[in-house]
Amino acid sequence: MNSMNCTARLFTFVAFCFVSLSVFADYSDRMKSRLSEVVTAKDSGSIGEGVDGFLHLRQPSDQAAGKLVDAENADRRQLFQYLAGKTGGSVDEVARKFSQGIATKAKKGHWFRKSSGDWVQK
Repeated sequence: MNSMNCTARLFTFVAFCFVSLSVFADYSDRMKSRLSEVVTAKDSGSIGEGVDGFLHLRQPSDQAAGKLVDAENADRRQLFQYLAGKTGGSVDEVARKFSQGIATKAKKGHWFRKSSGDWVQK
């Protein structure tokens, strides 16, 4: 293999890694920046976690919480896709494991939506 071909492959690989990391950083940064808002909404009971790994609105009339849920879930979807690609698992498996991790670390009083649609409080 000539050095020009190796250099081109290395450049392509580095560019791919940089783009992958910057995409990861984008949604990761957004999730971090809204974390306190998510926790506050969970504390108030307006949103809760689902066994599917996504946030769910508990009070349909709360438009601000609805926008928060939509934004968080869009970023979680990207996170789950990224992690599924890294681990070789499915997006659903990653989301379920994420949900389980959230449930074990959740504060008392936070709400969880079971697969049946019923809500339970920790």
